[in-house]
Amino acid sequence: MDLSSHLLLLMCLVQTRLAKMIPLRPLCDSRVMDRYIREAKELLNAPCNRIFQFPNAIPLPNTGLNLRIWRSKSKRMKNEEIKAGLIMLSKATQAAKQFITNNSTVPLLDKIYRNTRTFIHILQLMNVPDTSTQLYGRRKPFMGRTVQNVLYTYTRLMHGKINIFYREMAEEYCKPRKR
Repeated sequence: MDLSSHLLLLMCLVQTRLAKMIPLRPLCDSRVMDRYIREAKELLNAPCNRIFQFPNAIPLPNTGLNLRIWRSKSKRMKNEEIKAGLIMLSKATQAAKQFITNNSTVPLLDKIYRNTRTFIHILQLMNVPDTSTQLYGRRKPFMGRTVQNVLYTYTRLMHGKINIFYREMAEEYCKPRKR
């Protein structure tokens, strides 16, 4: 290998390492989060068989949000709570697909699944340090029986905890650029 090949390899490794440290671009651009929230709301209005009852209830994350309690939690606890909710929701979308007979509903569930997996990955990349001695208390899941329950849970999670947490993290990690 010549010198230029070594430099190119080194640049790729450094760039890959930096990219894995924190997802600043999506975090620092509020339009990204706004787009996900808008898409989630649009999914609620998408035509699909919402009345169909699943033969078994599917556990969905509880999306209730008490801002006073939320603000008292450490970043690590918020990150873990959101990640646990997203993992539960991604499993719920896969389970719901087993019961669906309406072909127009499957792409909606696939989109929710892809988006939840993307956010799980971004949360893992943030690698928020644990600076709290508080214990994380898990809330009892909501047992959903329809596609509408899954869509509503996704929308509430995106518009609530995820949106608030991302904006908090953006305030900390995204400094205004000097011109």
